Amino acid sequence: MESGSSFQDKKEKVLGGKKGRPSWSLILLVVVAIALGGIAYWLVQGKTGANPKVSSQPKVSDKVDYSGQTVRMTDVQAKVENGKIMIPVHVVKEKKIVRFEYEGKGLKIPLLAYLTMAGRVVTAISMCEPCKSTRFHIKDKSMVCNACYTEWNLETLKGISGGCMNYPPEVIPNTLEKDSIVIDEKVVLDWKPRV
Repeated sequence: MESGSSFQDKKEKVLGGKKGRPSWSLILLVVVAIALGGIAYWLVQGKTGANPKVSSQPKVSDKVDYSGQTVRMTDVQAKVENGKIMIPVHVVKEKKIVRFEYEGKGLKIPLLAYLTMAGRVVTAISMCEPCKSTRFHIKDKSMVCNACYTEWNLETLKGISGGCMNYPPEVIPNTLEKDSIVIDEKVVLDWKPRV
């Protein structure tokens, strides 16, 4: 009889006790893992809504349909006067995405302006900071880096795919004055790369 009970003792040690009842620590571990997974997903995905920096940009045209199109960036000249960087609205409406440079105070900073599908003109620092590219194009409903091919949603600049998804061109505010898109020179001078 004694050998039977020692067999039962060994079996319980190996199997961890009685059959059929999961341990509370295992259940707690699974719940914590699911909770941490959910929090990690939320942090990685970020907000799904509109980017307030993009949605606050001025509307200059009706809706724009980029479906099935690839629009290359066009270089334009900006005018700097009285602390304002200016480019003509009609050029952005015609070309859809333009690149220009701010040169002043010993700096050369690449900038861009583009039309969203909602007809807003967005101005931003023209740089994919991790890969250092300063050129982009529009493809369908995305802004695409010409170097690493990271894609961002054109309306929100939320990352879609690629290695630099968390670093879209950084939006800077603009206003409309007469027929010009105007950027405050101080905002550009104060800009610092995120990486």
